[in-house]
Parts: sequence; structure tokens; C-alpha cells
Amino acid sequence: MSMWTYSLKCSLRSLVREVVRNVWGRAFVYPGLVANERSREALAAYVARRARQVGVPLDGDGTSLPRLAPGSAMLTKAEVRQHPEKLVRPRGPGSWIRTTIRTSGTSGSPLTIVQSLGNLVREEGFIHRQLQWIGWRRGQPRAWIRGDIVCPDHPQDGRYWCRDWVGNMLMMSSYHLSNETIGRYIDELERFDPVVIHAYPSSIAALAAWLKAAGRTYRGRALRGVMTSSETLAPDVRAAVEQAFGVKVFDWYGQAERVAAIGTCEEGRYHVLTDYSGVALLETDGEACELVGTSLNNAAMPLVRYRTGDTVIPDGEPCPCGRVFPTIKAVIGRQEKIVTLPDGRIIARLDRIFQGHDRHLVEGQVLYRGDAEFVLRVVTADGFSDADERALVDKFLLRVPGVNVRVERVAAIPRGPNGKFEFIAIES
Repeated sequence: MSMWTYSLKCSLRSLVREVVRNVWGRAFVYPGLVANERSREALAAYVARRARQVGVPLDGDGTSLPRLAPGSAMLTKAEVRQHPEKLVRPRGPGSWIRTTIRTSGTSGSPLTIVQSLGNLVREEGFIHRQLQWIGWRRGQPRAWIRGDIVCPDHPQDGRYWCRDWVGNMLMMSSYHLSNETIGRYIDELERFDPVVIHAYPSSIAALAAWLKAAGRTYRGRALRGVMTSSETLAPDVRAAVEQAFGVKVFDWYGQAERVAAIGTCEEGRYHVLTDYSGVALLETDGEACELVGTSLNNAAMPLVRYRTGDTVIPDGEPCPCGRVFPTIKAVIGRQEKIVTLPDGRIIARLDRIFQGHDRHLVEGQVLYRGDAEFVLRVVTADGFSDADERALVDKFLLRVPGVNVRVERVAAIPRGPNGKFEFIAIES
């Protein structure tokens, strides 16, 4: 396919999203969220109202982060994965129209989540608020460097991107980044001159490293901020990106289960968005606590006291920005390794490989053995077939072409001290 074909596909997809959810989220959800930012009374009233409308209990009133002791009744990922149908409510007002999303989970365990159309609309309202915090305004250009397939495997014209004309976005491939190609990415970004760059931390870190090695900084004039998500943002990566691009990094935390969201303000502080969901902290050994969330937006499949598996370091200090949402010092979950192939390509965030296989796949891991050779380790359930194996390989090669990959069925994937396994493992 040509670049124009990819641009047409991205633009049509963007048009559907705009008509179905985005315009409604901005017009009807976002205005109601603004009042929550600086009034504890407005925030508490909003949270209580949402809890009543969705029909879920809450810990606290949204103005602080309650603590849960070990042993408290909570919902686990295993329960959601094994019997999602038990958590789905009958259709009713606000949840007649619904869709199903599938995710690998943060540790490679696939999940199926049913969500209402209202959940999609409300999600857009919260994302729009974060963009407003950055300084973006509707219609201004943005760039996107995440896990979307936006160009051929080997584009003859050297364009590793396409245009979303509807969303006014430059869609760039995160699968073709290498020392050889990054210069072209930078040139195109500076030519397009976006106000916001959305990127995986690993992708924008690669661009920042190239700029530093080239002895220069980013020359785009309109850029107001870099918005990262889906991976843990390490402090050194944040510092390197801010130095190279000359703007603040606004890190966003969320997950497909939609039970917790954390945004970043102009001061660089993390705010737990308690009008997005009811959030409590499960105490663990040491300073870190696990996020436990309750749905406030998804009337089709609300999750109550759901253990996310991701941990944060609490803060609790007020922020100079004046917003009343509880603060945390850092998000420390979702740490993944990055693979550099022999041809210089930088590969990270391969979680989409295992999406859609939750019925027959317990969990999966990507093992890199060097010399462009990968093994997809999978723990399978009854019903996992040779066709499933071929599908996993095809998905992988679609994102990482020109490598060797095979599937290996294993009884278990070894865990680390924190109880999680590395989603991307590198054989030493």
C-alpha cells in the first residue's frame, strides 16, 4: 500500500471516532470536568453522583487516596480473565450500545473488557482535559509515534509516516526507528511542526538520544509538550527528552480496564484523576502501593476494587498548580526492556501481539535471543491450536518484519521478586 492509502485508512478511522465519541466527549463531558480541578466540594459531589449513576460503591470521596489493608476484598485480573461474562451487566439506559476491547494486560495476560459507548465518550473528555493542560487547542497539529502500522514494511520513499487529515495528525511508525532513520523522523516532525507529540517513552527517548548525539536540539517552533503513555517513564528519559525538545513531558497513565487514570500538570506533578474512577492504594512492602480502582464510567462492565497490578509511590502534598486531585511521586509499574536489532531498529511495546487470545492463552512473553531471533513463550489453555500459533507469528511479523520468530508452549513463565515476569526478555 502507498502512503496515501495508509493516510486514507487513518483518516477514515479518525472520522468514525470523531463522529461516534470525540465530539461528544469534548462538548458534553469535558465542561463538567473543569469544575473538579480546583474545588474539593465540586470534586466530591461529582464523584458521588457518578458512583450513584453507575451503581458502584466507593472508598472515600475522591479528595484523597484511601488505604486498603492486605486481605481486603478485591477483584483480581485472574477473575476478570477467566469469567468476564459474570461481570457484564444487562443492557440498560446508558449501556445499550457497547463494544469489546482486548488487551494483553501489563504483564502479558490477555483480558476481554466490555465497555459502553458512554465509556468511550467519557474517555475522550478526560484525554481532552490532559491536552488542555499541555496547552493544545482543538484543530492544532499533533504527531503520533506509537504502536500503529502506518507505512509499508520497507517504504521505498523512506517515509515511515502518513497523515491523518481528519485529526490533523502526523502518524509515525514506532517500528522503524533506528540510527539510520531517526534523522528523517526529526526532519519531518520539524516540517510538520506539531503542538503536541504523543509517543511511547522508548520511541521519544530514541529521538532525544539521536538529537544529543548530533549535537543539536529540536527546532520545531509550535511544540508545547510531549505526551507519553503505555510504558514507565524513567526520570533520566524525562530529563533527556525535555532537554532535547525544549518542552515539558506530560506523562499519562491509564489501562484498558479503565479503573484508574493519572495525568501530569504544568508543574510536572502526577495527579490521580479521582473524577475518572474511584482509586484506593493497597499497601505493600516498602514505600510503593498498588493501585486499586473502581469504574465510574463503564456501565456495561463496572469493575469494583480491581487490582491493577501497577504500583505508585504516594505523595499527598498539594501541587503549586492549584488542582485538588491527589498527587503521587511516581508510577513505577510497566517497566519493559527495549530490543535493538542488528539493522539498528529499536523495538519495544509489543503487547498487541497477544491481544484477542484471552480465551486460550493464559499469558505470553517475548524472548529475544539475539541476531534477529525471537521466541514467543506462551502458557496455553484448552483450545489453543496451531492456527493460534500461526496468528501470533503473523501479528509479530506484521510489526517486526524481516526477523525469525517461533512459538514455544511452556508450563509457566518465571516471575521476578515483584511477582511479575518481564514482558520482553533478552537472553544473555
